[in-house]
Amino acid sequence: MFQFKSYNNSLINYHNLININYITATSDKGTCKECHQNIIGFNWCHPCNAKQFQKEFGKWTSEDAEIDEFIQQIQLNANKCQEIIEWIPFEKLENITYLAKGGFGTAYKARWLDGFIYYWDFKVENWKRSKKQNVCLKSLDNSTNKIDFLQEINYQLKFRGKNAIAIYGITKNPTKNEYMMVMNYAEYGSLRNLLNNKFEKLTWKRKYNILSEVLIGLINIHEMGLMHKDFHSGNIVNQNLILTYITDFGLCKPVTENDPENIYGVIPYMAPETLNRGEYTQASDIYSFGMVMLEVLTSYPPYYNIPHNENLAMGICEGLKPEIKCEIPQFLKEIMEKCWNFEPCNRPTAEELKSQLGKYKYISGNNEISKQVNEQINVANKSNKNFIQYDPNVKHPEAIYTSRHLPFVKSKKLEKYTKQWDFVIPDDDIRLKPEIKCEIPQFLKEIMEKCWNFEPCNRPTAEELKSQLGKYKYISGNNEISKQVNEQINVANKSNKNFIQYDPNVKHPEAIYTSRHLPFVKSKKLEKYTKQWDFVIPDDDIKCAIQLLHYTPQDEIDKGMFCLFANKSDPKELFAALHNLDEECLEKFIDHWDKCLIP
Repeated sequence: MFQFKSYNNSLINYHNLININYITATSDKGTCKECHQNIIGFNWCHPCNAKQFQKEFGKWTSEDAEIDEFIQQIQLNANKCQEIIEWIPFEKLENITYLAKGGFGTAYKARWLDGFIYYWDFKVENWKRSKKQNVCLKSLDNSTNKIDFLQEINYQLKFRGKNAIAIYGITKNPTKNEYMMVMNYAEYGSLRNLLNNKFEKLTWKRKYNILSEVLIGLINIHEMGLMHKDFHSGNIVNQNLILTYITDFGLCKPVTENDPENIYGVIPYMAPETLNRGEYTQASDIYSFGMVMLEVLTSYPPYYNIPHNENLAMGICEGLKPEIKCEIPQFLKEIMEKCWNFEPCNRPTAEELKSQLGKYKYISGNNEISKQVNEQINVANKSNKNFIQYDPNVKHPEAIYTSRHLPFVKSKKLEKYTKQWDFVIPDDDIRLKPEIKCEIPQFLKEIMEKCWNFEPCNRPTAEELKSQLGKYKYISGNNEISKQVNEQINVANKSNKNFIQYDPNVKHPEAIYTSRHLPFVKSKKLEKYTKQWDFVIPDDDIKCAIQLLHYTPQDEIDKGMFCLFANKSDPKELFAALHNLDEECLEKFIDHWDKCLIP
């Protein structure tokens, strides 16, 4: 069930409907000529428009109560025209033509006879609308449920005006009995389509501007504590050579939500950690952005000439990078390759990318940066004199650039290693955490424990924490979130009835809560291992071992490291050798290993 307030025909105090997030936006917009209240947006009186919307609730229906309520909720809380959606009767759409089939639905072009709402015109007592306009209709496939359908609309509406394609409403095709999103139509189509048809018109400056526009959209998504999760050139559209928008928010999710068992996407744009273990973070979006950079700068999509199958997924997990088909100015190439970094923690954030790209935005004059950039551009242009642009006809027949379910996306490489031993990797790392001495409301406890995550990459950023805490800031009314929070608070209060507050007098005499130098903070355990043998492990072996050790229980790590250090062999061979030991030999081996570790 959706977390929306229920609205019916009962009386509503319209002047209390103003969203608290927009209270500060009322300063210089003037007052409504009808009710003399502050206007929040351009010609947008929130109380009067909410009243007008409710008057019209009885004049339309989607034939689905939840969809009706979803649209009504949005209309009643809209603070400007960009925040509303409508029920659009199918007969108000004409010239419907098929465009393309994507991973989760089918797109059509149509002409919307009414156009979208600007504001309520009190003189003519009707909505002031745009003129007739082209729109894109997107129908969802049968695997998409209603909740996901409405959630996608909700996210797309949230980012309207923030480099995301505008969404206008919902309609229903009576012939096929399917609901459809109604969105702005991007005349140049997808970014991939633009590159196929207009690449020769794209100067380095225009390519730079396209990437900057895409990045702004990604920043807006990440600032809301979300991940796009399906970021590729097919989900970026262009109105012209300047205006670029992100679309298709079907997989968009909060950073706290991951489902390793259900991985969807386009393999060439998917980060190693996603393909390897189903882990998706904002850093995974950055990896995808790096692949979009490659495409915009060279015209070639990544891995266009090989099958997009399990082998490619394995290759990416092992560090495979796409071929760069032409010379790229070094400053852009360096930024792009940072996005491709194998380690999520080492990729720049969207904000850092904005800063790195931003310093090249206004290059002019004779300063050192201008000289370097112009020199790099000249070198690239000279090198690319005979460059052959990407031809879609040379694409491998098994190269698939639409999102799809990838059931094989689990770590085959990891599987090869972990099958050497008969053990189960625990779901949670068993590591020391502080005791929680009283009952804490679950929503706060979950946020707190995310901050304790052993892996730095999996901890939320300060901005993400702000977003996660922020949604509980204004809890009121009878909506679902309020009920859950109040219930958790009541449970905590009841459980803590006899709670004894911390007494500083019970602190251990050696518990020190002031900063100090900690000379002992080095890996003593690792030190015990490495001091047994005097040798250097090659970089490739280290990378391979680290990747394995991250997922291996500590007792197996000990055994594996003993083999590695003792034999100085390839890790795969070492672990295989260990696997071949029978149980008795393995016990002797462990005893011997323990003796070797005597400090």
